[in-house]
Amino acid sequence: MVSKVQANVVFNNEAVILKHLIPIWNTYEIDEWVFYDDRSTDESVEVVNQLDAKVTILNDNLEGPFNETYCRDRMFEYSRDSGAEFVIAIDADEFLSVNFAEQLRPTLEQTFTKYEVSSYWYNFVNDINHIRQDPMYVENYKSFVMHVPSTGSFKQYQNMNIHCARTAPSKLPQAMSKEIGLMHLQAMNLEFYALKQLWYKHWEHKDLNQPEHHLNNKYDPVVNNLDLKPTKIADELIKGISIDATIFDELLLIKDYKGYILKNLMPELVTFGQKYLLS
Repeated sequence: MVSKVQANVVFNNEAVILKHLIPIWNTYEIDEWVFYDDRSTDESVEVVNQLDAKVTILNDNLEGPFNETYCRDRMFEYSRDSGAEFVIAIDADEFLSVNFAEQLRPTLEQTFTKYEVSSYWYNFVNDINHIRQDPMYVENYKSFVMHVPSTGSFKQYQNMNIHCARTAPSKLPQAMSKEIGLMHLQAMNLEFYALKQLWYKHWEHKDLNQPEHHLNNKYDPVVNNLDLKPTKIADELIKGISIDATIFDELLLIKDYKGYILKNLMPELVTFGQKYLLS
């Protein structure tokens, strides 16, 4: 029996970048793409419907702060109920390493039925050929594939809403792999990356009442004062893929992180990227 493979993706006004990822995602042997639309007002819904495989879009017309745990739980339980054996949980600015995508089903069936695998999280810097190798990213692994029969519920996580794990708790033994990975575009454009992290700080302070010192301690070690140590990536991981960092310039206009930060400015939170608020 052929295993049923689904992908789970949350999006919010990501049409600009989704247009570039759809051709890549269309090469994957995935039976159904399950999206959670978190209040998009752009063309994201129309764009994801261009995928060749079946597309399902969930939207509960949520109000209040973004709740990532809720969104991931809704998608995963839909996938479970619809008979998926494997769920690949990625973000709207991510894709699989080419060597993984080319052997997706054999790798899932031979490895991910036996282990909960944390694969290397390749975070691009400046272009598609370089990745972050600053201290927090030298050994940076992420679990993003769930073998559904071996996986529990996101509801098992306590007090998680904005940022949560990609995968629900698994009963499989854990393993790590740098041979295959998850490719993340966010830091390709340094201005976009800096303003998004500063927006997170200001939003969590204003809407979630998080103290300034807590937010600085949480974000600053990860951002590393934007010194991301670009390092050449192995060609086989990105073979045939071309994405330009300038696509994030348009996304910055849509997201308007800078406008939000300046409107709710807390100088104590601006510990990096100051020049992007002055330009």
